[in-house]
Parts: sequence; structure tokens; C-alpha cells
Amino acid sequence: MEAILAGISSVFAINVLLVIAAGVIVGIIFGAIPGMTATMAIALCLPISFALDPVMGISLLLGLYVGGISGGLISAILLNMPGTPSSVATVFDGHPMAKKGEATKALNVGVIYSFLGGLFSFLCLIFLSPSIARIAIRFSSFEYFAVGIFSITLVSGLAGKNMVKGLIGGLFGVSIAMIGAAPIDSYRRFVFGNPDFDTGFALLTVLIGVYTVAEIITSAENRTA
Repeated sequence: MEAILAGISSVFAINVLLVIAAGVIVGIIFGAIPGMTATMAIALCLPISFALDPVMGISLLLGLYVGGISGGLISAILLNMPGTPSSVATVFDGHPMAKKGEATKALNVGVIYSFLGGLFSFLCLIFLSPSIARIAIRFSSFEYFAVGIFSITLVSGLAGKNMVKGLIGGLFGVSIAMIGAAPIDSYRRFVFGNPDFDTGFALLTVLIGVYTVAEIITSAENRTA
């Protein structure tokens, strides 16, 4: 109990809270720019943490990560371009609200529920991670296969009434995911002799190509002289 109280008191110190706030602000800037991820923010600011004590350094990196993940909703709502892979779902509802003049409402809802979701996930990580880890290490090929099938069945739920487009999009995503080295035996699949394809396609790169490029072309087509 004393260790927990000491940890809480060290985290809620003024200097640590200022470092967290600075990290969140910088992370939001990185997350709001399509292509600049929270991982990149952490990588660029990692040398700064070397000069800090462990609590402040970890707090800075944590603030960068949380801010970077949450900042992706800004470009997703305002520009129809997800700043981070986790902001893809925000595009579906957030940008239509922005088109109706409700961008402020969409941003407020996104920020509030991003905070509540992060708080809930932190609590789950603290109290449930040991139990989840014990279950996860027992996963075999059967469980991984079941998870894969479950992820594919989500296509039917997301497709809605237009099942043909949903299946085409799902097959397109599976075909892109199969490019590169296989995760088990590292067999090179669909690389066509190009070593640049060995690592496959990053999720964020695909999202930028699907959403950002399409939005830029649409905006250029509909711009007024």
C-alpha cells in the first residue's frame, strides 16, 4: 500500500504533470498530421527522456503516445483523413458532422470519449492485464484461427446494406496483408522479386493512400475557381 501511495504521489507532482501536458500537446500535433504517428513522436522525443529521471521520462513518453493517438481524430473529423490508424472509425461519423457545420461538437465528443476510453483502458491494464496475459500465452493455432475468422466476419457488420462493396473491400485488405514475408516461416509472398516488398505494407501507409489521396483528389475536383 505504501508503494502505491508513493507511486501516486510521484506521478501527481507538479513537474511530472507539466511534462505529461507538454507530451500530450506535442503528441496531438503529431497525431493530427496524417503520416506522423504517435510512434514517430516517441522516437523523435526519446533522446529528451534520457536526460530526465525515470518517472518524468516515462511520463513524457506516455503523454506523447496518448496525445498522438487522440490527435488523429482532428484530421479525421476536419479533413476526412485519419491521422492515425485508430482514427479510421472516426472518419465515418466525424467528417459528415463537420460537413453539417457540427465540427466543434464532433471534436468535443471525440476528445471526451477518447479520454474516457483511455481512462477505462488504463484501469483494465492495471487490474486485468495479469489475467489476460495468462490466457494469451496459452493461445494455440486454433485460437489464432478463430480470431482471424472473427475479424473477417466483422466485414459483414461494417458493410451494412451494400455487402458486395464490403466483400470487395475485405478481399482487397486481405490481399494487401498477404504481401511480404509470412509471419511464421518468413516465406516471401507476392513480392515479384522486389526486396522493398519483403516487409509488406504498413497500415498507416495504406490508410493514407485510401483516404488521404482520395480526399485530395475530390477536393481538387470540387474546388471553386
